Amino acid sequence: MPGTFSDSWKLTKTAFRLIGEDRALLVFPVVGGLAILGVLALFLLGVFVLFPRILLGGTAATDAEVLGVVLFLGTYFACAFISVYATAGLVGAATLKLSGQQPTAADGWRVARAKIGRLFLWSVITATIGLVIQAVASRVQGLGGLLVAGVGGAAWSVLTYFMIPVLLYENEAPWASIKRSGHLFVSNFGRSLVTNLVVGLLIGGGLLAAVFLGVWGAILWSTGNAALGIVLVGVALALATIVALIGAAAEGILRAALYRYATTGKIDPDLLPGAYRLPVNSPPPAPLP
Repeated sequence: MPGTFSDSWKLTKTAFRLIGEDRALLVFPVVGGLAILGVLALFLLGVFVLFPRILLGGTAATDAEVLGVVLFLGTYFACAFISVYATAGLVGAATLKLSGQQPTAADGWRVARAKIGRLFLWSVITATIGLVIQAVASRVQGLGGLLVAGVGGAAWSVLTYFMIPVLLYENEAPWASIKRSGHLFVSNFGRSLVTNLVVGLLIGGGLLAAVFLGVWGAILWSTGNAALGIVLVGVALALATIVALIGAAAEGILRAALYRYATTGKIDPDLLPGAYRLPVNSPPPAPLP
């Protein structure tokens, strides 16, 4: 157990240190977030176009409702793919960095692009499973539905925690990849749990501070001290944005670091011998069976 906590702390520090060393790793959550916002904006535009037709009733309304369902599903699956693809780019860049290389954001996108077919298939699978879990939960009333959604979602997240690196660096079929991901998580359960808990607490603390500043600013604003209130609300929004970006980047880097640790036993690139430091175009080390 002491070794688990020691390794977990080293992995957590490595994730945040890499962000400090290479801000290009923040590109992936930024691009992914902006792309998802763009898709959601198109979805809202479509809703505004269809909604008046639904209110009119009749055949046109039925057609509009069908189009609305198609629009929702298209948006849902598009957002799922964007999230998977951006995470894959981040994991790819982080893995190169953890191997002692100096990748650019383009190198991370290159890693993801090389497996775009597998990533697209995975985004469809995981999005579909998410819909199934929510559909089952919606049929269970009260607290039971919340438990089904919570437990089902948590179990699926744990089982597929290492899916992105497995898809990038191993050549298993989709369902075999899920089994592989689950095996890696179970075999490194303590380290995976502790590192994600620590990162969650750190990011949660930052977001809580942002909420506190925002509420304080809103109170000042409403009580007549508008200037200071606006400043505090602005600081709160900026802090929340920065913390969210760092959190998303740290989570992806941590996933890459945990996968690397699970398959090679290595934690920090500074501990690697000089002979192990490869050029950017070299493939990553093969995972252990």
